Amino acid sequence: MASSMSLPRTPIEWFMLGPILVVLNVVVLLATNHTLPAAVAMGIFYGFAMALVLVIVATVWNTLRESNESSSVDSTD
Repeated sequence: MASSMSLPRTPIEWFMLGPILVVLNVVVLLATNHTLPAAVAMGIFYGFAMALVLVIVATVWNTLRESNESSSVDSTD
C-alpha cells in the first residue's frame, strides 16, 4: 500500500520542470495580449515560483511518507 503513495522523483527533480512552466506561462501571457517583455518577465517569475511550490509539496510528501514507513516498521517490531 505504501508503494502506491510514492512519488516517482526526488524534490529537486520536480524543480527541473521550471523551464517548462516558464515557457507555458510565456505562451499563455502572450496569448492574453501581454507585451513580449512583460510576458517573459512574468513567465520567468511565475514559472519558477510554481516550480518552487512543487519542490515544497514533494519535500513534504516525501517527509510524511518516510515518517509513516518508519513508524509502521517500528510498530511491527
